[in-house]
Amino acid sequence: MLTFTMIPSPEQFLRMVERSRGEVTLCLPDGGRCDLKRDPAARQLVRTLRPGGEGLRVSLSDRGDTTAFFRYMREAALSA
Repeated sequence: MLTFTMIPSPEQFLRMVERSRGEVTLCLPDGGRCDLKRDPAARQLVRTLRPGGEGLRVSLSDRGDTTAFFRYMREAALSA
């Protein structure tokens, strides 16, 4: 599971989700889970959320997608 404390460009983040080979699941604070590739409500949530202290938690089904998400996290930190 990855935790994002900032998402400077939600649209760029969602394009990365679309390009992912596996499933990308948004893990909600109440224990619920939403498919970011197929659930329009989950995608809208990412567009409007401003992750805080607990951050935005995402689970990846394909380990090969991890590198792209780490790169996004690094670039987000450098642009902050």
